[in-house]
Amino acid sequence: MLPESNSVNLQIKTIQQLLQESLGQRRYQNWFGGTTVLELHDADLTVHVQGPYLVKWIQQQFGQDFQSIVASVVGPAAKISYEVGQEVFLSEIPTGSEYKTRPMASVSRTTSEPVAAKKRIFGKRARSLSEFAIGPSNELAMAAVHQVVNEPGTVTPLYLHSNVGNGKSHLLEAMRLRLRKENPQLQVLLLTAEQFTNYFTQALSAKTLPSFRQKFRNVDVLMVDDVDFLDGKKGIQDEFLHTLKQFEDGQRQIVVTANRHPRLLGRTSEELVSRFVAGLVCRLENPDLETREDIVRRHTARQQAKFPEPTVQYIASRFQNNGRELEGAVNILATWGQMTKKTVTVTVAQRLLSRLERDCMRIIRIADVEDAVCSLFGIEEETLKSKTRKQNVAQPRMLAMYLTRVLTETPYSEIGEYFGGRNHSTVMSAERKITEQLNENGTIRVSTETWELQDLIETLKDRIQAG
Repeated sequence: MLPESNSVNLQIKTIQQLLQESLGQRRYQNWFGGTTVLELHDADLTVHVQGPYLVKWIQQQFGQDFQSIVASVVGPAAKISYEVGQEVFLSEIPTGSEYKTRPMASVSRTTSEPVAAKKRIFGKRARSLSEFAIGPSNELAMAAVHQVVNEPGTVTPLYLHSNVGNGKSHLLEAMRLRLRKENPQLQVLLLTAEQFTNYFTQALSAKTLPSFRQKFRNVDVLMVDDVDFLDGKKGIQDEFLHTLKQFEDGQRQIVVTANRHPRLLGRTSEELVSRFVAGLVCRLENPDLETREDIVRRHTARQQAKFPEPTVQYIASRFQNNGRELEGAVNILATWGQMTKKTVTVTVAQRLLSRLERDCMRIIRIADVEDAVCSLFGIEEETLKSKTRKQNVAQPRMLAMYLTRVLTETPYSEIGEYFGGRNHSTVMSAERKITEQLNENGTIRVSTETWELQDLIETLKDRIQAG
């Protein structure tokens, strides 16, 4: 008889072989080859994975087949459990040697870098997926991104949205880099919505629309950054809609990013919004403390600097809005460390970053709240301040008063005066009603959609604070 350890190893190898035969070599390598470890005890199989997003994806995509394969090897009592290994939860911090300057967008099928091009080119470099800090705030988006780079066309359109500085553009560049490396035969085009608009306007003026359409509709993967730039631009929206339809018909890949959920694009056609929603919409939240600490460590490594752990924790605790603020703080401290050759202690960080902290504090005005609410609900400022008590105006008005009080602490009397000469008791009543609705998990109607009030308020806060 085989020793017990050899028997277990044989069972694990058999499971892996059957999985590979079932999924195919490529899919197996993508999802099981280098990202999971199998551990078997009697009839219990533990799957060690890199992060929670992989657990969800494996269960959704392969759960039933996986269970059947394990049962065929181990027996009908087989049970599968998943464990996120602490040592592999966050991807490795890469060394500086693998960084490359971001090349210009191209639709040429010859996508490899010229071997002779060794001269350093100054400019923004593309970041890889391994550089992206993964945490609870972005795990679903990361699962979708991995699906796109591994099997383009299976999740389309992919719509990524978040506040500024949370990694949308980083992910687009990383996807493009990975696709160029692993699928050089694919035509991959990355551009901003503003560039798309400029190309369309030029083609319209020069009467070269057929050439424009051939350029954009014949690529395999199209990535468009800041698609909410098209909000309110009807002619260009129509052109983009036709492009999107062709990609869907051909089962090709489109990825777009925006600062807002598609349902909050108030001046975008319903058909285009519905097609965005029919794909996969993923929000990248503001990073939590653990993820912020990881961002600091990664950027510190890129700067070839070393910070004591208390300094890392201090930076992560002080700058909570997005990754860019963290990177800016690291840049300041790394430069000081390189100049002075001294250790960047917490005391040094407090002193050097005090000005940056003040600069990152945005002074919010009542007008900022008013603009955000009016834009979201599609009403005029005069209407919001008017005497009308219609529900489609009264509810946004109460929200505006509530948010003004929460974000600015302006006196009730000033808020009432600003919103149409109302008295302080009206503002107090609005604040009380919104608070009650939040405690009761209330909902609110925006156009044709029903939203949870908590989600809507968080979205409005994000937009107001981002400016």
